[in-house]
Amino acid sequence: MERVGVLVSMLAAVILVGGAACSESIHNPSEGPAPILDTSAEAGEDLVDRIAYVSPLGDLFTVGPDGNNQIQLTGGRQVRHGPEGAAQAQSLRLDEYYAWPTWSADGTKIAASRVSVRENRAEITLQVMDAQSGNSHTVYKNQQAGLIADGAPHYIYWAPTGGNLSFLASTPDGLSLLVWDGTPGRAPDLVDRGAPLYYHWSPDASAMARHVGAELTYSRPAAGGAPQQVAGASGGFRAPAISPDGRDLAYAVDTPEGSGLFITPIDDLSQSRKVMDIGILAAFSWSPDGTRLAVGDQQNPRSPILDRLVLTPADGGPSTTLSTEGVLAFFWSPSGENIAWIEVNASNQEMEWVVSPGAGTDAKRLFSFQPSSQMFILFSFFDQYAYSHSPWSPDGKSLVMAGQKGEVARRSNGRTPTGDRIYVLDIEGDPTPRDLGPGVLAVWSWN
Repeated sequence: MERVGVLVSMLAAVILVGGAACSESIHNPSEGPAPILDTSAEAGEDLVDRIAYVSPLGDLFTVGPDGNNQIQLTGGRQVRHGPEGAAQAQSLRLDEYYAWPTWSADGTKIAASRVSVRENRAEITLQVMDAQSGNSHTVYKNQQAGLIADGAPHYIYWAPTGGNLSFLASTPDGLSLLVWDGTPGRAPDLVDRGAPLYYHWSPDASAMARHVGAELTYSRPAAGGAPQQVAGASGGFRAPAISPDGRDLAYAVDTPEGSGLFITPIDDLSQSRKVMDIGILAAFSWSPDGTRLAVGDQQNPRSPILDRLVLTPADGGPSTTLSTEGVLAFFWSPSGENIAWIEVNASNQEMEWVVSPGAGTDAKRLFSFQPSSQMFILFSFFDQYAYSHSPWSPDGKSLVMAGQKGEVARRSNGRTPTGDRIYVLDIEGDPTPRDLGPGVLAVWSWN
């Protein structure tokens, strides 16, 4: 069995039996892993258009979209500096893995969860590392070995600008939202608590919309600002959506006539207007130009599958239907020229990437697959993860994912090694997916 799977099982067992809490304070940043030794990338290389991925052994790598210039950030190549700067090799640690690498907006840093399991005791920390050297430090140490979701020690989300890092963590007081201001050695600030908890940074990182239970609030500044409550918001959606220009907020409301998608101006949260009728559960995201919203909804609260996916103008004009085939997730390309979504084929328990121009015409089927467990988590909560983990390349011409080929892809593209692998999909050219090698989770840099 892969090391990540073994450690996840061990961690789950520790949590189920009430594993011992870490002895140090949760707000006690400390020195993290040592720098990583030489990699195949040239020193000083401009780290743009990169893919971060987690190997089956739970180590972090970055790589170019063509599979070249791989950089190993964690693992057996670690060294520590001994007396007078002499390098001292460290043994490979087989009881430790990293999860959920998350790119900063400028592509210079990666934050990730680190899980260590020793003698029935789990330690969970949040690490921030240099995206080229692997130099890292601990931003946060959990007091208890709890997960926020199956396979997710934290949810990590860098601010769109600047160095602020937000994250969700399981604490003795419940699910907590914290923000670290980027200062090494400084403890993160507690922003909110409650469950479920979803949120969205404003484009300039000066404010934050938070959906906790059925309560929707907006605060400026994001950490420490007095929250303004948005009246009428329901529990029938997860992540709120601030428009790309920062002027409007989209959310769902339950009314006597049924559920609706509403937009309210940030400068007057009481002046909301209805955009369209939606099902009892919905997910939505703004197009990058702010003129439209992609909206998926459903009537069955027990199913993660959306009944339909539509594009609707923000001014309330007629909607365009993209799919009624059972949609699990959808993602706008960075420019908004295209939108990609994942359709579910329940009969053979496979999924398929589909992409369409932003106008909603000429949909193209790309790749049938079975996602890795981590990618399935990302897809299941895609409306939140779309803010922090992008499957799209910065130029909007490719998608990245982790999983295994489905039956249709195997028939058209030949056999493939077993186990989860990293695939890059070209949405315009060669339909054959590019196999970058084994991996359980992959996300693209923002730049």
